[in-house]
Amino acid sequence: MDHMNTIELSYKDYGSVCTFSPDNDSLNEESSDELNISERKKNLSDNLSKDEDNKVEKYIKLENTKKIWAGTNEIIFYKKKDLLELNKIIYKCDDDKEINVSSNSKVLNLNNNNLTHLDFLNDLLNHIYKTKNLESSIIYSNIISLDISFNKLELINNDILMLNNLQVLYLHSNKIENISEIQKLQALTNLKKLTLENNPLVNIFNKFYRSFIIHYLPQIKSLDFQEITKIEKNKAGIGFNMHKYKFNLE
Repeated sequence: MDHMNTIELSYKDYGSVCTFSPDNDSLNEESSDELNISERKKNLSDNLSKDEDNKVEKYIKLENTKKIWAGTNEIIFYKKKDLLELNKIIYKCDDDKEINVSSNSKVLNLNNNNLTHLDFLNDLLNHIYKTKNLESSIIYSNIISLDISFNKLELINNDILMLNNLQVLYLHSNKIENISEIQKLQALTNLKKLTLENNPLVNIFNKFYRSFIIHYLPQIKSLDFQEITKIEKNKAGIGFNMHKYKFNLE
């Protein structure tokens, strides 16, 4: 199904079959005089109840399809499937600070909590997954997205570096000013998306900030919600070597 070139949808109001091609925006209508409208409606209903190929779930995975036009068809068989909803809890740290947490097996959100450190991260993860009897190493491997934006973090806690499958890290709007903290993220070899805007280091390094980060973290594909281009990546090393002495960097 993933490589279908066309999607055929029965159009119940006009007694016709509409064929959509993802490569152009036209719809080709094939008239049928053999069945009247009432018979076609009955056949459509029968087919939808029996034929697995008519279910919407079969179509939603067509990544190459740009547009699906279904007219006034009634979608009656679609159901939520494999949706990862975030569970919200209030976690109480050892210092009695209450933290708003939302998470699932893949995502952990700790944003907007006025956090100054993440020393509690290991305990928090164990608390979240305590009913699943998972080992800590498995728990850390599960997390692919971490949002710790809009806090007061100055340092990158070592527990973050244990999230070995982390792909997305939101660090914007914190208090990080030392670029050596960002260098620690080299350990996250699967990291693809990083945000750092509205941290002091952005102003400290000014126009060199982006190229320095790209140089230090060659594994990332996006920085501050902007895709890193091949030109940027190629120039990052050159720019760093030219200007690192201004900031006593190595």
